[in-house]
Amino acid sequence: MEDEYLQKLQPFLDKNNGNLSAAIRDAIELADAALQGHESIEDALEHCTQDSIKYPEIRNSLIESGECILISQLSFRWLTENTDGILVDDELVSELFNPYQIKNVSDLLDYLNTRSRNFGWEIEATVNTWDEDKTEVIVLENGDPSLRAFLAEAISVFLGRHLNLDVSFVHRKSNSIRIFLKEYRSDMDVPPGIRKNFGTLDYTFKEIRSKPEFWTSLIERYRVQRYQRINLNKDVFETFLSGEIPDVTNFFEAAAGKPIQELPFCELFAICKKLISVTQLANDIERTVERGKITIKIRHQFSEEIAIEKLVELVSKLFQTAGYIFEVRTVSNLIIIKFADAC
Repeated sequence: MEDEYLQKLQPFLDKNNGNLSAAIRDAIELADAALQGHESIEDALEHCTQDSIKYPEIRNSLIESGECILISQLSFRWLTENTDGILVDDELVSELFNPYQIKNVSDLLDYLNTRSRNFGWEIEATVNTWDEDKTEVIVLENGDPSLRAFLAEAISVFLGRHLNLDVSFVHRKSNSIRIFLKEYRSDMDVPPGIRKNFGTLDYTFKEIRSKPEFWTSLIERYRVQRYQRINLNKDVFETFLSGEIPDVTNFFEAAAGKPIQELPFCELFAICKKLISVTQLANDIERTVERGKITIKIRHQFSEEIAIEKLVELVSKLFQTAGYIFEVRTVSNLIIIKFADAC
C-alpha cells in the first residue's frame, strides 16, 4: 500500500493501536456509511468537499452561539413580502457585506458567493455587461425567491452607500433578478433609483412609526369614509376660506423642477392628474385629442354651484398661468376645458 493511503489510514491506526486489519475494517464501515444515499463513489466524494461540509458546521455553530435561529421558509417569505418597499437598514447591510473588505462590484459578488456557499443559500451572483451601452448588470440566480429578493435589495443599498452606484432598472424573473447599475455621486442617504426600485414605502412607514396615533386615525377615517375627503395645505385652505382662489403653481414647479410656463402640456397634465389624486378635489381627469386639439374632462362629486365655480376658477387660473388659451363649460358633474390651439 502506498504511503499516501497509509497516511489517510493513520487516524484509524491510532484508534486501533496500530492494528492494520482493524483500521481497514473501520475505514470500510465509514465508507459504507458515506455511500448511503449516493449512486456512486464519485457522487459521494463530490458531496464531501470542503465547501459542502462547511455549511452544516457553520450553521450549527451559529445556532449554538445564539447568533442565528432557524425559521421555516414560509415564515421567512411572509417577513420579506410584508416588508417589501421598506429599505434594509445600513447596520444589517454592513453585517451581511463587510465594507472594509469590499472595494468594487467583483469583491461584493465574490463575498456574496462565499457566504452563499457557506450558509447553504444556493444563490449564485455574477456580473454581466449590457451590450447596448456597456451597462453593468448584476445577476442573482437560483435559491429561494424571497431570499434572492432580499439579497438584491441589500446589495443595491450597499452599492449606493459605499461604491457610488445607483440602480436604473430591476428585472425580476421566476429564477433570477437582474440589477442594472449606473454611476451616481451625491450626498443623499440613498440614491433615487434604489429608493424607487426597492424603497417606495420607506418614507411612508417611517412617518407612520413617528406618529402612529395620527396616521392610524387618519387612515381609519379615509377607510370608513371611502376616501371621500379633501386633502389641502393650510395656506390653500385658508385662501379658500377667505373667498379667494389659491395659487397652486408651486406644486407643479416643485414636481417638475422648472417654471410652469416651461412645462410641456403632457407633463403639465401628468402633474395635474397627480394633484387631483393626492388632494381628492375631483374624481378623475382625462384627456382626449380630436383634429389636433386637446380637450380635458374633469369629473367631480360637488353639488353646490358655488363649490363648482370655485373648482373651475382654480383650474382656469392654473392653465392661464401656464400660458394656455382655452374655454370652459360645465355639464352636471363634469368640467370640460377645450384648448384653442394644439398643445
